[in-house]
This record gives sequence, C-alpha cells and structure tokens, in this order.
Amino acid sequence: MKLKFKDRLKILATGSFDEYTKAFFSGEDLPPDGPVDAETALTYSAVFACNRVLSETYASVPEIMYKKQGKDRIPVTELGTSEVTPQILLLNDIMHTTPNEEMSAFNFKEAQMSALNLGGNSVSEKLVNSRGEIVGLYPYSYDRVKIERDKETQKLKYIIDGNKKTLTRSQVLHIPGPSLDGVIGMSPISYAASAIRLGLQYEKFGVKFYENAANPGGAIECPDQLSPDAAERLKKDLKNNHQGLKNTGVPLLLEGGSKWNQITINPVDAQLIESKYFQIEDICRIYRVPQHLVNKLDRSTNNNIEHQSLEFVMYTMLPWFKRHEECDNAQLIPRELRMQGYFFESKMDGLLRGDSAARAALYANGRQWGWLSANDIRKLENLPSLGPVGDIYLSPSNMIEAGTDTQNAVNAKVLDEIYALMEERRTA
Repeated sequence: MKLKFKDRLKILATGSFDEYTKAFFSGEDLPPDGPVDAETALTYSAVFACNRVLSETYASVPEIMYKKQGKDRIPVTELGTSEVTPQILLLNDIMHTTPNEEMSAFNFKEAQMSALNLGGNSVSEKLVNSRGEIVGLYPYSYDRVKIERDKETQKLKYIIDGNKKTLTRSQVLHIPGPSLDGVIGMSPISYAASAIRLGLQYEKFGVKFYENAANPGGAIECPDQLSPDAAERLKKDLKNNHQGLKNTGVPLLLEGGSKWNQITINPVDAQLIESKYFQIEDICRIYRVPQHLVNKLDRSTNNNIEHQSLEFVMYTMLPWFKRHEECDNAQLIPRELRMQGYFFESKMDGLLRGDSAARAALYANGRQWGWLSANDIRKLENLPSLGPVGDIYLSPSNMIEAGTDTQNAVNAKVLDEIYALMEERRTA
C-alpha cells in the first residue's frame, strides 16, 4: 500500500532509518509525479552544475554587431562616425555592455540562459523611449512568464506575474529553446522530472545513511535473556553514545557476557555510489554537457578532455549561440537596418583556442602561406595593431600565381607594393 504524502513527511521527521530505507526501496518515498520547479531542481547538484556550465559559458562570449561591406564584415565600433546611426550604436551597447541599469551584459545573458535551461524559454521586455526605439532589455525568470495565444488575434501574448502585466510579441525578446512547434520551447526540468526526483532521492538516502548509521554497526549477542532494565539501558546507550557520525569509534560497553558481532554495510553495497553516478550521467545527457565539466572525472584523461571540450563548443554551445543570434537579429534590428547589412554575431574565438603551442603552429602556417597577416594574428591574440606594415600578406618564394611565366613577375609585383606603401607613409 502506498504511503500518503503526509506519512512520507512523518517518516523524514521522525528520523527512523529503517522505515525510511523501506520506503525508499519500495518507491513509496518518491515525491508525487508531475513537474519539478526550478527551486527543487537546482537543489540537485548535477542540475545546478549543468545550468552553471551552460549559462556561464554563454555569458562569457561577447555578442558584437557587424556590418557587411562587400566580402568583409566590420564591427560597428570600427566604422566611421558618419556611417553609424545612434540607434545602431545603442543596440550594440545594449548587447555588448549594459542591457539595463541593473545588469551587466554578462549577468543579463546568464539570466537568459538559466531561463532556457530551466523553463525552455527566455523572455526579456524591451525598454523603449518615446520614439519607440529600444534603449534596454530586462529579462524575466521563466516561472514569472506564461506564454499563450490570444484567442482573438491568434498571436502570442506573455502574461507576467499572473496577469499583473501582459506583453505582446513586439514588446519582448523571446528566445525559445528546443521546441516541438518552433515557437514555444520545452522545459528540460519538466521532461526530466523523473530523473531529477530520483537523483534527489539518492542524495537524501546518502544523508540519511550517514546521519543514522551506528558505528561500529553490528548485532549484539546475549547468552541469556536481558532484564527489562538492562535492555533499556543498552538501547539508551546505543542511541545517545553510538548513533551518528559524531560518535564514530566510541567504545561500546556491554554487560552480562554479551558479544558484539560486526556487520559491514556500506553505501557501495547498497549501490548508492553507482546509482548516483548513473543519475549524474543522465542529467548530463539531458543538457548535453560533458561529464568532466561537472567534475565527474572517472572516465576522463588528459588526452580526451581537450577533444570533449571542443565537442562541447561545437555540438552543445554552437546551437545555443545560433539560436540567440538569429532571434536577436530578427527581433532587435529593424528590417531596414538588416537590409543595410547589420547583424549580431557571437565572438567564439576564445572558446575554440587551443594551447599556446597549437596556436603558434596555426599562426606560423597562416603567415607562411599568406592567409594571415601580422595584424590578423595580433588581433586574434588581443594585441594592438602594427599599423599598415602589419597588413602585408606574405607568400612562399616557390609559389607563383597560376598563368605567370617566371618568379620575377611575382617579385616585381611585391616590390611595387612595398614601394607604394613606403611612398604612402612618406607623404602621410
């Protein structure tokens, strides 16, 4: 017979380990079926760690506004003042520096990603001025927003804090997570409720095990029947002096020729550790986070961690970046500005960097074969430009352009470019 919820609470309150263990293995101690809220889910360390990895990784990558110019793309901060309107500069500042008076860009993006990890949707209100221009963004936690379709207009509406405020689609920046209809995202903690509840139960079981285990654990063998007074004294002595971790190793005093028979029961025998590990893997699978990023390192080595980290960027974070970029471009940049070539893009270079030796080899290859200049390399390493001399691209002397007859033609072309550069610097 299933225990009622109040009976389960009573078991936890009374601290009876035998009753708790029986309820745990019979499944009677599991919380009621249904959605798990964010507060409950985040008390499970695996969910907390996965959310932190995803949100902090996303928040650490800057989102920059560019403008397409021919085959190039130029950050708006590097364009001339006559080319950039105040509206463009403000949008770039909102996404890159200060989305509102209370948050940095990092905090704002972290809140966005946490809402997606827990509720499946990120909803931020657009703060506008009297001309209708966006001057800021303010995010709402997922549990404060209910997304519905208006019965009359059939358009999405966003109900904030239980009908205290209702916003239309044009008034919010809405980023849906993985979705069945492409419009409203699915909540990971709702679909993974059973796995989260089970993981929480394993953690509670471990706490109960260590709180109530009597060390040394075992059975008392009495040659004769104990008197009621002796039995009562023994029970009180066990409860007061030998139960719990604080009494570990306290000598046990027996009377009447009684003997202590040691019984070894540990969490491994109860498959607690293996089960907890499996639940961590299950949560990592749901969020597609490599296990070494939540400090589960039993199957990781120095050789495969670097590859797992790159796979995390390519297969986990890249879809999230693309989802954010496309929603930001569509919902924040007016169509006429998009047609002029303006767009947001996340600068993921830092996440894809290898170690210093690997970067040096890459740069040397690019410099030697002419597809990187000195300034290109310094820009990737966040170093200042060398000026015009750093923009020169080199090419190997044994490589000539297809269709030319001699290397002399190539050499003459290079000399002409150098003389032209020198003349430009002399007359500047």
